[in-house]
Parts: sequence; structure tokens; C-alpha cells
Amino acid sequence: MSVVRIIRPIDDRRLIEELRDLWRGRGILAVLIKRDIAVRYRQAALGILWAVLQPIVTTAIFTIVFVIFIRLPSPGVPYPVFAFAGLVIWQYFSRAVTEGTSSLVTNSSLITKVYFPRIVVPLVAPCSAALDCLLGVAVLLVIALLFQAQLHWTAVFVPFVLLFVGLFGYAVALCLAPLHAIYRDIGILLPFTLQVAMYLSPIAYPASIVPESVRWLYRLSPVAVMVDAMRWALLGSEPPSAAGVVFTLLSTVLLFWGGLNLFRRVEGTLVDRI
Repeated sequence: MSVVRIIRPIDDRRLIEELRDLWRGRGILAVLIKRDIAVRYRQAALGILWAVLQPIVTTAIFTIVFVIFIRLPSPGVPYPVFAFAGLVIWQYFSRAVTEGTSSLVTNSSLITKVYFPRIVVPLVAPCSAALDCLLGVAVLLVIALLFQAQLHWTAVFVPFVLLFVGLFGYAVALCLAPLHAIYRDIGILLPFTLQVAMYLSPIAYPASIVPESVRWLYRLSPVAVMVDAMRWALLGSEPPSAAGVVFTLLSTVLLFWGGLNLFRRVEGTLVDRI
């Protein structure tokens, strides 16, 4: 008995069908994740240690600049632990967005030869970067113990925080990846935008030094919510604002919906535009 599969026009597809495509593409997703992890550190002498060396060195620089030179007020925990917790989350989010945005162009040779649901491609970066992030969290635990920082039972929520960050990063990349495939300007502008976002986020400094008049707006920032959530879960510091959590969740849903619709519109001509 033959099986007939009805293929709807791209513009007529429903959201549930896009989600089914994402599920059906889990096999190719697993293959791409394994390839990405294997290729990243294949010819690096230090291998996966690079995943933790960068935040360690950056934390040391932040400590010298902000503690020794500028003398920032204590955030309630040893500053290296405070900074490292923010950097682990930031680097995970930054890599998910950066590599997810360029994923369609990077995998153009595969996309133009084999058909599979394209929406799985931007998901590779958040999934493969999660391994580096988990290693960074393990190092963070060691640093916290070395500085005698008190860990809290709320550390059980750390996996949920990482899932939260990964989903938000995927939602952003889902919107930017098809735009980058058409307009290469996105790839030029994105690093600068992320650099500005990092300095506007409470990664190297506590939110307490932000002027009270704009602090409420500051706490709505999704990056601030993610960083504060990580510090709350692991170190028991002040949790992110409820309004910020709700705003970030809504932003994730809207970005995901917008990204799916954008993919739906350009997927038919994506092969010709990459």
C-alpha cells in the first residue's frame, strides 16, 4: 500500500506543522550537533579546555579593572565568582546567537544538496554550546568552593536556567538566520551589537550601581534576567524581577513565532539566496 504525503505551499503551512518538522528533523539535528562538537576542537592543542580558559581570563581582567582599579562595591559574593557566573551565561547566549545566525550560510553546501527541515539548523549552536556551558558551570562550582562562597539548594534550578537561555538564544537566531542568509550586513552588525549588550548588562558589575531612575527598565533586559537567574540559582543572590522574567518569556515566544513565520516566507527561495 503506497503512502501519499501532501506537501502544502510554504505560506499555507500552520504553526503546528512547523513544530512537527522540527521534531522530524531531530535525527539530522543530532548528526549536526556531533559534527559541530567534533570539528570545533579537533586541531586545538588544548581541546575543550578553551571553553573555560576564555571566561577564566576574562574574569581575571574584570577583577583587576573593577575591583583593584575602580573599586566597585562588593556584590555580596566574592567578585571572581560573581563575574564568572555572569560570563558563563553570557558566553552561552552570545555563541548561541552568533553561530545560530550564521548557521544557514555556514551549512549552505548541505542545505543546497539535501532536503530537511531548515529550522533545525539554527538549533545546532544552542545545543552544542550547552556542552561548553555545562563545563563552565562545573568550573564555576570549583571557583565558588575555592573562594568559600556559599552555595544554595536553589542550584537544582541551574539546568532550567540553561534551558531558558538556550531557548531564548534559539528564538533570536531563528529570526536573524534567514535575514543573514539574504543580507550579509547582519553578520557585520551582530558582533558590535552583542558587545554593546554585554557592557549594558550586569555581567561585570552589580545592578545596584545603576541609577534608581532607570533600574526598573534595566531589570527588564532579557540578558539581565538570565544572568540574575543564574546567580540566584547558584549563589543565592537577589532573584530576577518577576516582571523581567515574564517579559523575557513573552519575548521568547514572540521571537520564536516571528522566526518561524520568517522561515516560512523565505524557505522556498532560501537555496537560491544563500
